[in-house]
Amino acid sequence: MRRSSWLPVVVVAAASLVIFGVLNPPLIFTANTPTGGDMGAHVYAPAYLRDVLLPSGRILGWSNDWFAGFPVFYFYFPLPSLVIVALDVLLPYGVAFKIVAVAGLLALPPAAYFLARSMRFGQGVAMAAAGASTAFVFMESYSIYGANVASTLAGEFAYGWSFALGFFYLGLLIRAVRDDRRYIPWAAAVLGLTILSHILTTIVLAFASLSVFLWKRSFRPAVTVGLWGGAIAGFWVLPLITRIGYSSDMAWTPLNRWEEIFPIEIWLLLPPAVAGALWAGRRTSRILPLVAATLLPVIYFPLPNILPDLLPELFRDQRWKLWNGRLLPYWYFGVAFFAAVGIGAFATAMARRLPERISAHWPRAIALVAVAVSVGLVRESRAAEWVPYVVGAVGVGLVALSLLWKGRPTSRGVVTATAALALVFGGLAGVTFVDGWARWNFEGYEAKEPYPEYRRLMETVETLPPGRIQWEANRELDKYGTPMSLMLFPYWTGGNHPSMEGLFFESALTTPFHFLNTAEMSRRPSNPIPGLRYRTFDFARGIVHLGVYGVRYYVAYTDEAKAEADRWPELVKIAEAPPFALYRLPPTDLVEVATMQPAVFEPRAAAGDPDAGDRTPTEFGEFALDWYDDISLMDRWVAADGPADWPRVSSLDELPEVPLDPPPAAVSDVVIEPHRISFRTTAVGYPHLVKVSYFPNWTATGADGPWLVTPSLMVVVPTQEEVTLEFRRAWPERLGWLLTVIGVGGLVVWRYRDRFSLRRPVDV
Repeated sequence: MRRSSWLPVVVVAAASLVIFGVLNPPLIFTANTPTGGDMGAHVYAPAYLRDVLLPSGRILGWSNDWFAGFPVFYFYFPLPSLVIVALDVLLPYGVAFKIVAVAGLLALPPAAYFLARSMRFGQGVAMAAAGASTAFVFMESYSIYGANVASTLAGEFAYGWSFALGFFYLGLLIRAVRDDRRYIPWAAAVLGLTILSHILTTIVLAFASLSVFLWKRSFRPAVTVGLWGGAIAGFWVLPLITRIGYSSDMAWTPLNRWEEIFPIEIWLLLPPAVAGALWAGRRTSRILPLVAATLLPVIYFPLPNILPDLLPELFRDQRWKLWNGRLLPYWYFGVAFFAAVGIGAFATAMARRLPERISAHWPRAIALVAVAVSVGLVRESRAAEWVPYVVGAVGVGLVALSLLWKGRPTSRGVVTATAALALVFGGLAGVTFVDGWARWNFEGYEAKEPYPEYRRLMETVETLPPGRIQWEANRELDKYGTPMSLMLFPYWTGGNHPSMEGLFFESALTTPFHFLNTAEMSRRPSNPIPGLRYRTFDFARGIVHLGVYGVRYYVAYTDEAKAEADRWPELVKIAEAPPFALYRLPPTDLVEVATMQPAVFEPRAAAGDPDAGDRTPTEFGEFALDWYDDISLMDRWVAADGPADWPRVSSLDELPEVPLDPPPAAVSDVVIEPHRISFRTTAVGYPHLVKVSYFPNWTATGADGPWLVTPSLMVVVPTQEEVTLEFRRAWPERLGWLLTVIGVGGLVVWRYRDRFSLRRPVDV
């Protein structure tokens, strides 16, 4: 390798190593179970993929472990979990998980460098862009939007993967359109991986990709890349698109404060960013995709707050699934990137005023001074005590490399590398809490002081007969690693004790009803979905609602919840694992026969009534929430569809009150497995409630249905005594896999095209 090519490698590696160092490498390589925020519950999904889905020949499938059942990976992103499973073959599971969790952060500096080079910027500017990515990832003004260290530690590591991959994709797209069509397959492959890592980043990248149509002869290669990349991810994309209506809307409140657009870190970067963008815009139009990605969050930011007021009829019943906060990382990164472009361009211009080559002592002295200053800045900050040693270790490596340099280096290389490294180490100056957060996450559940309490609870639950668990929500559970620590009941107990609460909130229709139940059974619930009618600490309602979902156990944590539970004879204390108390709820069957005639919800507007008012729900989910609020209606089911002889209703006051008389002891041999439900019944012809969340991939044998029924479950009408429901692949899965096979097959053919080509015989 030429000496001039070493410098970018060293700078980019230094940027990634500094990020890695702040994340506490010794703990990353410690075999334990990572925790902290959502990450403490994310450990469930890759393990389920490894233990259940892949052995059954699936990547997308079903789990009964959360929310009374939910579709796994239909609405979440499979690529990081697949890589965790692959690494788990060689490494302990916790180590594999943590490596994948931080990989997106470590990939961002090389992604920024590659994008800058694809824009035809020199090595100096590209190195500065890589260095500025550290300033971005160490931003601490937000901790959930994505792509920075704080968001990754909160559990958004899939976003970080897609964020970094997306910049590689943009660089490859630019090269495919402007330089060489041979980059098209590479761009398509990386786009496919980007899609499989996160859908929100893909939306931004799709918008950014439109800008390339402004270039001549760009339509064909750009469309080819888009279609090919989409085909590669087809096995996941097509089911997502066709099933998105069966996800829950968390109704996130749009951000509306301009402080979110302009946090303090952005104010500091804006002047060089404006200068850098103007300088870059005069040199090349290749910056257009990144400019589009950078400005989209600013353009979109006010829309969720403005459009419903401007167009109330259009947006009255619409909720903004694309939360504006999730786009902001592209604005923050774009500002940092163009600030680096400005700084790199200025450093390059200054270097031209110096002699072409300088003494080798200069880079050595600069490296020593830079490291000393950086360590001093970090010590003055609130970063952990060991962070200066990380900075020092990277600095020693840089000094060692400078000592090995032979000959006289170029002024441009020394000056631009110095500017880039100043950005790398300067990003550390603002570190105050993310290093401590990394320690909290990566030391794992096992290192928490009250871990024996947590372990004792899991061991106690494991001795109980199988059954669903509702647990009291409380922020104090964070002392075990995360407030979500009890979501891992199925993880620690082999899947025999599903938790009613899980992580992938949007994935199950049951989610809003679960949070209503949690409020009723908790003194201090989180109530994360705005707009629901929560009834806090109302056990009279909670016990009834938990019966609807076939919950068998209740776990109380606070003294108030234990005292309240002891007041109710329906709750029987069966075990204690201090500070927790476990109660058995009244017996309930997971398959029940109807005692009242079910009805089918048919919106009045759909039935042709022009006088339908706002009080009449226009969606089944809204109707189901109204139904669920009246606990006297729990035995009067309402389905989204059903047999023609079931009465149709448009409001709750139209519900029929027609008793049915099913045979006694009708249902037996109920077996609920990950992708199969079976039971026997003597009540053939009577509606049966199956207490598993509805999803259209469930198909019944020996029964008509299943149909979605209030609140979020399934109803079938047996046509024979043995009934089986199977979670099957439908046309979106089959067509999606066909697209993936075609897309990946195209990559294979392209890679080995010379071997497949017919060669003309050589005349002898």
